[in-house]
Amino acid sequence: MPGLPVHPKICSRLLIAAAVTAPLAHADSPKNPQQKRVIEEVIVSAQKRDEAIQDVPISMSVMDAKFMTEQGVTDLREALLYVPNVQVEQAGFFAAPRARGFTFNNNNKAFEPPLGFAVDGVPYTRIPYFLAATFDLKRIEVLRGPQGTTFGKNTTAGLIHIMTQDPGEEFEAALSVQGGEFERERYEASISMALPNDALRFRLAGFDDKRDGFVENTSDETIAKAQTNFRGHDRDGYRFKIMAPDLFGTQLKISWEEVNLTDIGTGFEIIRANEEVKGFLRTYDPNVDFEKGNYIASLDDRDGRSVHIETLTAELSGNMGEWGWVLVGGHSLLEQELALDTDFTPAPAIFGLGGDSSPTTTAEFRIISPDLDGFFGLNQLFGSDLGRTDFVAGVFWQKREINDSYFRFIFDMPAFLGLTSAAGGSDSAEAGLLLSMLPNTGEGDYVEDVTQNFNQSAESIAAFAEFKWHFAQDWTFQLGMRQGVETKEADWKQFYNQPQPAVILPQAGLDEFEAERSQRDEQFQHKVSLNWQPADNLSFFIHRAEGVKGGGFNAFAFRNVEDELTFKPEYTTEWSLNAKTTWLDNTLKANVSLFRMDVEDFQVLSRDPERTNIGIGVTLVKNAADARSQGVEGDFTWLPNSWLTLIGTLGFNETEYIEFVDNECPPDRSSEPNCGDASGKSFPFAPEWNNTLTAIVSLPVFSSDVLFNMSATVEQISEQFLDLDLDERKVQEGFERYKASVGFSNPVQGWSFKIIGENLTNEQTGIRQGDLFSGVFVEITEQPRLIYGQFNWEF
Repeated sequence: MPGLPVHPKICSRLLIAAAVTAPLAHADSPKNPQQKRVIEEVIVSAQKRDEAIQDVPISMSVMDAKFMTEQGVTDLREALLYVPNVQVEQAGFFAAPRARGFTFNNNNKAFEPPLGFAVDGVPYTRIPYFLAATFDLKRIEVLRGPQGTTFGKNTTAGLIHIMTQDPGEEFEAALSVQGGEFERERYEASISMALPNDALRFRLAGFDDKRDGFVENTSDETIAKAQTNFRGHDRDGYRFKIMAPDLFGTQLKISWEEVNLTDIGTGFEIIRANEEVKGFLRTYDPNVDFEKGNYIASLDDRDGRSVHIETLTAELSGNMGEWGWVLVGGHSLLEQELALDTDFTPAPAIFGLGGDSSPTTTAEFRIISPDLDGFFGLNQLFGSDLGRTDFVAGVFWQKREINDSYFRFIFDMPAFLGLTSAAGGSDSAEAGLLLSMLPNTGEGDYVEDVTQNFNQSAESIAAFAEFKWHFAQDWTFQLGMRQGVETKEADWKQFYNQPQPAVILPQAGLDEFEAERSQRDEQFQHKVSLNWQPADNLSFFIHRAEGVKGGGFNAFAFRNVEDELTFKPEYTTEWSLNAKTTWLDNTLKANVSLFRMDVEDFQVLSRDPERTNIGIGVTLVKNAADARSQGVEGDFTWLPNSWLTLIGTLGFNETEYIEFVDNECPPDRSSEPNCGDASGKSFPFAPEWNNTLTAIVSLPVFSSDVLFNMSATVEQISEQFLDLDLDERKVQEGFERYKASVGFSNPVQGWSFKIIGENLTNEQTGIRQGDLFSGVFVEITEQPRLIYGQFNWEF
């Protein structure tokens, strides 16, 4: 097909790194080698109806509960190891969902990610929902490419859909315990039962997950309020679900969930500084560390985030003859508090506080047709049989709010300006002059303090439909459409807190101001696909989809300047060619997708170098770039014999800014000609290659019911930029990383025990880098080697 990429390196790599994430079959016991295992058919709900994955024209990956338990998966970051071209990186308040190279900066809570997220059919846009620990799950579906026709806007790069376990008609219970390095302790339990006449079913599940941080803090030895370490967490929650399987001919499910998430610090490490900065910081902490990759930071104040989420959802479904209908509704309240050592050093230069309360209310009604003869009842045309049709159609409404949002920044001006002056660069002279102008308080301290309040209300309503026309024996045409309207209103109020007039903050671009804005967007999104299925084991799709990422407001604006307060929508068009195949008597599934995504009015959150003073920076969302992402994704699952399973993932992704002339510049290079011209460069956080290969072994121990279990995964990631400014000094080199497990299980008795090791070679890799001040770099690192044990029991 014209325009689709064919890269010369792909053929050579396909042999060593294919792809997967279809759920592993619950194969027969390998105790009987004559009993052949097969990969079971996978049923998904990617298009708001239950259908076989082979019939879905989407590049997607699926993991079931059994596979996640076997691999020790407890959150999305771990789960997405087995998914090509999709990641969710997390460190304290920082989190960044990424798909096919598209990502965002989570400093702006109103800037919604391009990767959507849904739980049991209900979509959410705030980042902490991505970080809620996964527990008692039935399945995770990861869809790549625009999903706007069925899940709405802000799914231009894809969607992660989590489905939780339902109550069963029989008594079930399960317990999982993990413990290991960094004082890791995780407990998860569930119990499910039904009344004797099966009129009601109940399920209760909960978890408690704690782990110390792996980044040490040198300032803990000399500064009383400093934390001991960073990158730990303390998470807990429960979910209670009740189900009436036959309520006057309908099925009702109601779920109540509460989750608490405490993430302890980003663990930013200073990795580059000049001698003046080093000397200045040693006056606050003589042990301050500047070595890259040793998991040591130096911060003087609190750093972390606490989140509380309460969610009530209900689903009522039934049939009218052969027609089905579903009504889904939910209300969720997210509350969070932040404490940030914003300068990431032992100097008391900038301390930040933040928080908000964000309710989301959702309702959706849809109908699912049976197979209809012909083209919606028209059986023949000019003597030709018109096959059969079916469709899903519905309406959607959601209201999202961000209430009582605040960011408060407290500047110790002698420390802040002293650090800026020591850093040098274009801000140094200005910082030195301002330092000499500070008022004499008589105590040696001078603090300026600013708070920004932000509120936003967004209301969306849409109608959608997905039609399938099986117009010939081997051919299916599919069309999806969604028409939506969204209105947004926002207000800002920024004010100084100190009694005396601010001297420095206006120079840093932090003005007192009040503003109100409103927007109304209409979005039409569509997708069209053509499927050819010449045999039961072969299915080919050509697919085109359009998606919209809505416009909105900058919750991290510091001034009443129009292009710093608002931004416009972006538009994505995807072409893809997909093949889904089964081979070797259903013991091998192999899928591949070639894709190309073009984006107009690309939204980029950045700092404006023309309006940046003394190290603060003015943040804004730009609609300044045309961009492209294209590549190949594949997957395979192979059961070569009774005791071995092979799984692989392949992701090749070539990204490029087609036109982007005013990207963010490194502060120490902002005066260089064409510094911000990113045209022709790749996206940040977008490695070309991300591949995995997993081997799972399960062998009987002598003639008993006990099985010996072992698995190993190798992950390959190519180099990538770790900052939005595409500075060649901030590149993460390519690497390979290894995960493995070994243990025993007894499927008859329902227990298993294993030892799991992650990042076994202790590969030091970065998640993100940034400029603290001119020429001073900081980095968030990924976790080091981690060994822990896991015990599971189901009965």
